[in-house]
This record gives sequence, C-alpha cells and structure tokens, in this order.
Amino acid sequence: MLRDWTKMNDRLCGLFILLVLFSQHIGSEKLKLCVVESVHTAKNIRQFCPQLNTPRSMIECVIGNDRFNCLRRLTTNTADLTVLEPEDLVAASAYREYNILVTNELRLFQMEKERFKMVVLVNKDVKSIWNIKGKRFCHPGLDTTDDWTKAFSTYFDKWIITKECDPEKTLLENRIYGLSSFFEAACIAGPWSADTAFDNKLKSKYRNLCGACDNPLGCYSSDKYHGREGALLCLTDNAGDIAWVRLDDALEHFKEGQINKENFNYLCLDGTTRSMKSAPCVWITRPWPVVVARAEVAEKVEKMMTSSTSPYSSMVLHDLLENYRTTPVSIDTLETPEDFLVKFSGFMSANNRAKCRPSRRVQWCVASNLESRKCRWLRDAAFVYGVEPSISCKQETSRAACLTAIKNNQADIFVAQPEELYKARKMGLKSLVQAVPKKTNQFDRIAAVVKQDSRFKSIRDLRGAKACFTGYRDVGWYTFLSVLKNMTGGRPECSDLEAVGNFFAEGVVPGLADSQETIPSNLYSSGTAGNDLSALRCLETDNGDVAFVNLKNVQEKIGNLRSDSRDDHPNNSGYRTLCFKDTDEADICTLAWSPLNAVVAHENLTDIRREEIYSMLLEMNDLFGNTYKGEVPTFSLYGPYDSNNSVIFSAETQYLQMDVHQMHTQSYRDIVDRLVRQSTCNGSRNTSYLYGYIISIYILVYVLKELLNV
Repeated sequence: MLRDWTKMNDRLCGLFILLVLFSQHIGSEKLKLCVVESVHTAKNIRQFCPQLNTPRSMIECVIGNDRFNCLRRLTTNTADLTVLEPEDLVAASAYREYNILVTNELRLFQMEKERFKMVVLVNKDVKSIWNIKGKRFCHPGLDTTDDWTKAFSTYFDKWIITKECDPEKTLLENRIYGLSSFFEAACIAGPWSADTAFDNKLKSKYRNLCGACDNPLGCYSSDKYHGREGALLCLTDNAGDIAWVRLDDALEHFKEGQINKENFNYLCLDGTTRSMKSAPCVWITRPWPVVVARAEVAEKVEKMMTSSTSPYSSMVLHDLLENYRTTPVSIDTLETPEDFLVKFSGFMSANNRAKCRPSRRVQWCVASNLESRKCRWLRDAAFVYGVEPSISCKQETSRAACLTAIKNNQADIFVAQPEELYKARKMGLKSLVQAVPKKTNQFDRIAAVVKQDSRFKSIRDLRGAKACFTGYRDVGWYTFLSVLKNMTGGRPECSDLEAVGNFFAEGVVPGLADSQETIPSNLYSSGTAGNDLSALRCLETDNGDVAFVNLKNVQEKIGNLRSDSRDDHPNNSGYRTLCFKDTDEADICTLAWSPLNAVVAHENLTDIRREEIYSMLLEMNDLFGNTYKGEVPTFSLYGPYDSNNSVIFSAETQYLQMDVHQMHTQSYRDIVDRLVRQSTCNGSRNTSYLYGYIISIYILVYVLKELLNV
C-alpha cells in the first residue's frame, strides 16, 4: 500500500513539474497578432512587423487577407489575437464552439463608451410617435460605409413600419414602398440599389422619397441633404419633420447660435418626445472595434495591450494599429462576443430580421467542402452587413450535380467555369453576371495558333489540316464549331464530331475516349491530360498544323504573337494566329473571349427574382470585392480563402458585370447561345422541310377542290 502511494506521489510530482514547465513555455512564447494586409495597411505591416522579430518583443505578426480570415486563424490556433469590427463579432457569436473572448476596446476617446449613438429628432409639431405618419422624413442615405451598415440605416423605419412582403416586388422595393406609403415626403438621397438601372426605376416610381431633397429630380449623393450633416440640415431648414441622425452630429449641429433647440425634440422608443435640453433618447449604439483573443491567452493579451512593463511591444503594436487611431481600453470582465454586444442598446436586435413567407433566400450551389466553407462565411458576412436576400449554401457531390440541381429548381445559382457554359445553356440555364478580370489580357481568349512558317494564311485555309484541341467539348472545341458554322453558312452534320472530322484530315482531341458517341476514325484522343500547353506541344511536334488554345495560358511560353506571316518582325516568336481572312495586320486575331466565371441560374426566373439575385450579387461585389469600403476587407470574395486561390470565383476577378464587351471579338456566351439555338441537325431540318412540303400539297389540293366545287 505504501509502495503504491509512493509511486502515485512520484507520478503526481512528475506531472506537476511537466505542468510548470509547460506553463513557463506558454508564458515565454510570443503572441501571434493577425493583421490584415490591404492597400491601406501594407506600408505599416512592412515597416513594423519585422521590428517584432527580436527577443525583447512579446508579439509577432501573422498576415491575413481579411478580418474573417484572422478570426478563423484564432479558431485553428495559428493566431492568438486580432482586431474585429462589431459586425464581425455578430458573425463570431453564431459559432459558439469558437472559444474566443473580447479583451480590449479600441476607443478613439477613452471616456466614450460607444462609437456613436443614433437618435430621432422631430420638430415641435410632432407630439408622439403615433402622429409621424404622413410627415416628411430626413434620412442620411442607404449607401453602406465602413461604420454605417444596413442595420443602422434601416433601424428606425423597421421599428415603425410593418414589413411588406408583396411577392410582385423585390425585398428592396417592398421596403421602399413601405417608406413611400408611410411618409408624405422624404429625402433619402444617394444610391438605393447597387443596380443603377433598378435604382433609377425605383426613384422614378417612388418620387416622394426624394421630394424633400434640395434637388428632388436628382436625389444624388451630392445633394445638400445627403449624409450625416445633410439629414440635420434637412430638418433644421424645415424641409423635413423627422430626422434619423447621430447624437454627436446633432449636438455639434445645434451648437450654432442661430438654430433654436426649443423648436426640436427627441423622439423616444416609448413613443413620447423629450426636450433637447434633457437626456437624449438613444435608439441604437455602435460599439468600438475590439481586440479578441483565444480564451487560453485572453488574460495575457488584455494585460499586454495596456501594460507599461513591455513598452517596446506596446509601441510597435500601437503603430500597427495606427489605422484605428485609438487607445486600448480593457474590458472589465473578459467576455464572449455575444455577452459583449448585448450591452449596446439595440445593436443585437438590429441584426435580427423579420422574414417573408415564402422565403426569398437564395440557394447557392457549391461542389466541394472548401467551397462550402467559404460559402458559409460569405453567408455570414452578407447577413451582418444587411445584404438581401440572404443566401443558403447547398453542397452537391460534383459541379455537374450543381447544374442539375439548378435545372430541377433545387438550387438558385452556381458559379460556372467557361467550359461548363455550353452544358448549362443546353440544360436551360442562363448567365446572370460574369466575372471580369483585373486586366484585359486576363480574359480567356481563344485563338487558332500556327507556326510562323505555316502555309496556312487564314482560318478558311484549314480544311484538310491536322488540328490540336485542348479537350473534347470544351471552350476551344465549341469556339471552332461556331467558326465552322460561320464559314459554311450552317452546320451540315447532325454530330459535332462528324462536323470536325469532315473538316480536318486529323484531329487530336483529349478526352475523346470518354465519349459515348461514334467517333470518326480520323479523330483520336491523346495519352495526356488535355490543356493549352498539351495542345501547343501537339503543334510543336508536328502532330498538328493548328492548335486552338487560350492565349492567356500559352503566351508566356510562346511570347509575342502576330497574325501575319511576314518574317521581318523583330519580336518574331515562331508562332502566329490565324484570322478569318488573310491579313497583313500584325494584331493578334482571337476567335472568342470568355469570362473567368459566370453566375448561372434557371432561364425561367421571374423578372422579380432575377433582379433580386442580380442586385444581391452586385452588393456583395461592392462590400467584399476589390473596392471594399474601410481600411481592410471584412471578407474577400475573390481573394484567397485560407491560402487557397480561386475558391468559387477566379482569383483574377476584378468585379462582376452583367454584360462585357470586347472590341472585334465575339463573346463565348454568344457562341454558346447561338449553338444551342441552332443545334438541330440536317436530318431534323429535312424532316421539317418534308412536313412543310406535305402540308403545302394538302393546302393546294384543298384550294383546288374548293375551286372545282365553285
């Protein structure tokens, strides 16, 4: 018994020593600060992060590409602390398994507990909330800024106006209709929708919501009554009766002696009014940005942020956070995101939305676990920034399954690759928006490439040649089919395989072996995977006379291309492109261009649903694309997702656009539409002609009988 106790005691002592050593090790480790790199912060990061690579520093930098990326790094223990905005905390509070705590507020003024407070000011003729219907409303505007989100811009009117859910109107128009019906007039200057055409349509239809503006016909962001100061001017110039404004702006505005405070009151949540000489009636408050940390190191982070014992780390940390221009203030008690946010009047309730029935939610189809994870974070970011309709992520087993899901109305949208557009169009799906690249030469540009000394002078000369394709029924394949149809004035064969086989003497078509159709004997697959470089190798090794390739993917290898066959050009690359006609031009001839991606949906979408989804995508592009508002991005729609590029959208995407036009080159989308419309084969047309001929005979016989009867 004594021996067992001694062994147990030895084990406990050993365990205690290990724990002490472990705790000392943890205490000696540097804290990893996740900072977001952007055009606004890159200079500070390059300057100050290297300064932390010294023994005396308590922290080191970890670079993230958006705030949500830094939040995820905390949950995977690859970072210890980061800075988040209140909206980010709302998203974090939904994931209770994420063991993070708020440690410090980053206040601009140490004694100010909130970033700002919102109040409603009314003129003295408004006695209570029950007689504001039919009055004139002054509003700062619906456009989102870094600290003015939909939760704040819509808070007051959502409180007083019953939500409209007319299925014949978009969610935005339902809200605009509610405002227009409730108020006699208003000034809500600036953009209402990210879709400019729809924005103009709404402003034309609901003119009274611009009626109180200084320029009612324009209702632009440049209007005198737009923005924070504009809403106050609208009220005190007697253009409106009610104003939704920031308290700090109001107090500053009324400092001017010529404005009499006694002519205006606060409107309170209980429906009463209160003199401006009294304590203000606050409707909603906005928290400051905060420092959050993993629960295991939160106490250490809190002390470090305000400690004077490590001045070097504190100084560099302050420099890194210079964009916030704030002073760290410790939280009285380390709190979860939700516990921290509930202390701010109205903030959490502002992020709760009444829903329409049936739901307007957009089902976004994704085809991998990685895409699904990114989609869920996009869903959360879009929700807390007020994007409507909200999205729901639907994961399928493959990309083809996503197309089928949309065809069967089991999903609403899918981000398709160019090579999937023909299949999508055949299934009754249409493109809503296209992903436009950052540079013009990053478009996918399909060209017919030949060697510099080739005997072929134009596309028309290629009959009987040997062709190299990148793949069976991919973008290059269908682009050539379109060219072939243009040259022949119509597609004579029932099968695309037959058409290509009849035109070329031979053809190398990767992936052809997987076809279930009869393959012409002069077309055969290659033993390697099909891509632009393999098609170019096919041309280099004289297995083909022409290669149909994406110039973006091969131009680095083959250099500058030309379309003419002259050999006196100083930048001769050994290759050139073929045009439709023989030319002496030195320009590159491309057969078609295609977008990086296209968001596809069912072609039978109603106009209302199409507008809702289109506006939703444009708003996401504005908030989370490359032209985000604020110092750093909340979420990167096109950037890396946890070090993975081109997840859902191509990494080369600059923005989304409905129609993209390239000079002198046809769109691959137009090619797809044309091929789908003209997909009936020669046999079908002959049958149609036969039926027409028979019907004509019947008509002729009928007319003759009638004449004979007469």
